[in-house]
Amino acid sequence: MIALLEVLPVWYQYSFVALLGLIIGSFLNVVIYRYHTGKSLSGHSHCLSCGQTLRWYELFPLVSYVCLFGRCGLCGCTIPLRYFLVELSTSLLFVSVFSQMSLGILFLFSLILVSLLIVVAVYDIYHMVIPNELVITASVLSVVYFVLAYGFTLDIDILISHAGAALGAFFFYGGLWFVSKGKWIGFGDAKLALPLGFILGIPSVFTFVVFSFWIGAIVSVGLIGIPAIVRAVKGYCSRYPVVNYSKYFTMKSEVPFAPFMIVAFLLVYIYNLDVLQLMASFI
Repeated sequence: MIALLEVLPVWYQYSFVALLGLIIGSFLNVVIYRYHTGKSLSGHSHCLSCGQTLRWYELFPLVSYVCLFGRCGLCGCTIPLRYFLVELSTSLLFVSVFSQMSLGILFLFSLILVSLLIVVAVYDIYHMVIPNELVITASVLSVVYFVLAYGFTLDIDILISHAGAALGAFFFYGGLWFVSKGKWIGFGDAKLALPLGFILGIPSVFTFVVFSFWIGAIVSVGLIGIPAIVRAVKGYCSRYPVVNYSKYFTMKSEVPFAPFMIVAFLLVYIYNLDVLQLMASFI
């Protein structure tokens, strides 16, 4: 497939990768919904409200959601926006990987890694936990990455660099978990940092850690600021104080941290960003 893709026009290559991302994203939605529920991944997709099996023309990624206006064609109940966002995000990430990597085994590996991390991020958002099975899978993929990137010839210096990055990330996040007694960060986040740090190595793991907190801070402040934005748009009403609505975030709200870690990791992994160089460019 890779050999055939290389001889095709660039626009076709990007279109193929984007379409592949949409299809994989649709499958990831099934995995996320059915994971740890005992349901088979081979079952037919159906409406979560009325249970009606979806017809073939309702299964096209993104297109079906838009054409149905985000609602079930039978009962009219709202289809979770998550389905649309997961499919779109997977497609965009696949294209991002394709734009930065040459076609090859490492490219295919990266698509698998991205798919797994999307499942981890969304699952953590909805359930506030990172299953051990997903962490173990990520750990196995980190070893596969090391072999693909450096071969079977063992270079002790490179191995120490990646192992040190993994342990450093683990103990840093684990330390935050220990000091805060799980209030600032979960232990699952610390465990996830092991394979992510091992893939990045030193010094990229430093950028990964810094970015995770920068992204977390930006998103958290944005979520907390939503009530103020709503008040500014709709006007202040003392009878219905927006900040008391349960759907809004406050300083005490619990926010999953794994998505911030994963976004930070992907920025470093795909684009090879360096936080020190970025800071130096603004000084």
